[in-house]
Amino acid sequence: MSWMAELRQGFNRLQSGRHPRVDFADRTDTVGEIGREFNALAAGLEQLGTNGLTREQAHSLRNRLAGILAALHVLKENGALTANEQATLSQTLAEARQLDTRLRAP
Repeated sequence: MSWMAELRQGFNRLQSGRHPRVDFADRTDTVGEIGREFNALAAGLEQLGTNGLTREQAHSLRNRLAGILAALHVLKENGALTANEQATLSQTLAEARQLDTRLRAP
């Protein structure tokens, strides 16, 4: 499975209340940084739960997610991706935006 597909699956699982980890976080490139941020985000959600987040906790998690989204946008715009990779990355961004919307809900 590609790192993009793994990340998309991870965001999908976060949406359903699970707290997955991605395996590509040990890479030493930008993709690895995205993986480490995702794993930290998942751990934060797992530790705090999504029902009882304080405003500050939700803000911290949204900031982490914003960093992931920014890196994914840069990769999408500047990376030499195949059409299939572009589609997967677009789907991943949509999954991440859904999580962002959920974190912003009162």
